[in-house]
Amino acid sequence: MALGDTVLLTGATGHLGWAIFRFLLGEGYHVRCAVRKAEDEHTIRARPAVRRLNPGSRLSFTVVPDITTPGAFVAAAEDAAYIIHTASPLPSKSARWITPDDARETFIKPAAAGTLNILDAAEQSGTVRRVVFTSSIAAIVPISQMEGKEQRTRPVLPEDRIPVDQGPYQSEFAAYAASKCRALQVAEEYMKNERPPFDAVYIHPGFVLGANTAATTEKQAMRGTNSMLAALLLGHSQGVYAGLSVHVKDVARVHVEALSPKILGDQSFILGEQVRWTDAIDIAEEEFPELFASRLLTTSGYYQTVSIPIDTSLTTDTFGMGFISFADQVKSVVEHWAKVRQPRGVPSPTASGPQTESLAWESGKIATVKSPMVYRPSPSGGHEPSIPDGHLSLPNGIAGLEEHNYGAAEVLPPATEEETWESIMQRHMIPSEAFSSSGESGGSNWSTASNDTEGITSGSSGDEEGPTNSDDSDAGDDSNRILESVLLCIRAARR
Repeated sequence: MALGDTVLLTGATGHLGWAIFRFLLGEGYHVRCAVRKAEDEHTIRARPAVRRLNPGSRLSFTVVPDITTPGAFVAAAEDAAYIIHTASPLPSKSARWITPDDARETFIKPAAAGTLNILDAAEQSGTVRRVVFTSSIAAIVPISQMEGKEQRTRPVLPEDRIPVDQGPYQSEFAAYAASKCRALQVAEEYMKNERPPFDAVYIHPGFVLGANTAATTEKQAMRGTNSMLAALLLGHSQGVYAGLSVHVKDVARVHVEALSPKILGDQSFILGEQVRWTDAIDIAEEEFPELFASRLLTTSGYYQTVSIPIDTSLTTDTFGMGFISFADQVKSVVEHWAKVRQPRGVPSPTASGPQTESLAWESGKIATVKSPMVYRPSPSGGHEPSIPDGHLSLPNGIAGLEEHNYGAAEVLPPATEEETWESIMQRHMIPSEAFSSSGESGGSNWSTASNDTEGITSGSSGDEEGPTNSDDSDAGDDSNRILESVLLCIRAARR
């Protein structure tokens, strides 16, 4: 790294983006955050971690209200040496079926357009040397395998590529996965055809877990994939999830170290290790017995784990790293969640997991769960305690592969003594209406989440293929129109 090198970062207010942001400042980079509204600058600058780092002139901001607008990032990329692009259109919490038009306008077209806008800005800058993209394991593994409908017989390799699913999509997550696949395809086609004076690196994480140290409320702490872990520990017993996870610190580290000229460009890196989701219950119970004794957490949750073998040897060899363990991922999430929630009467956990920031605690009451429990056969034999469907109706889309949020959520109301399982779970979900672009997480049983989007346009580097043909003439449509469409669909589904 040359002293003073500037990195343009999108998504700094999100879980992963925030971790990358701190890593960049810690490594001495100048960081220019592209945010959607001016207030986000004040939010970031006011955080204790930023004040401690005292970045001074090394930190700057640029407002990009809609990344689907052609040329959206041109000014932001001026004089930048690198770009890290984490933003992506996201599913809402709904597991609803999505129409092909919705999929194209809400997910696929914005993802492709934003990617092209970033690449176009990098080329116009004349200074950018590398662009690092946050892709996803969902961009290189078919959804049918993620959901266990088709068995994976060989490890996933970084160079694996799959066709873009042209729909129809059975869920928002399926459309989201198609958008990530399309964005990867668009980027690689651009690099091949345009031969720009910079290279690109693609990061493919599995489920990203770990304390979101920017969060000061339990709702903020449980965004993205962390909400899936919370749901399991709160007793959710429905779901089929690919057994792949990675600590947010590992993902942030790879994004930043990928800027080094010692790392060859135009490569993909898979991040994560195979896990069994129910192990999280044993880990949490051992580390935080007081949370289970108080009935704040429960051992009754169950997820079916789909085994997806992956080959991460290129990542571990290139970056000289071993991944932070699943146990530490779980401890990090639970410790931080308990700290920002702090129900009255429940002692704070003292587990020695990854350190989190000191944050103001919320007050609340210990929830009393009165929903009846039933036992049903489990895939592993015996019977697993669960909650009847009528008592626990969770959206499938509560979790995510990576999280890129651009706005702060409001403070949650405290729990009540008579709180039901459904309301406990709902308190950990992010309302789709809270987002000003595409929602939070969603999709099928194997769901995703980034927390927000920055918008995207198909730019001028070629047309979309097949049924998802992209007409650039409407690529810069106002993002509010997309929001209104998504919200109308969500509200209709709720009725």
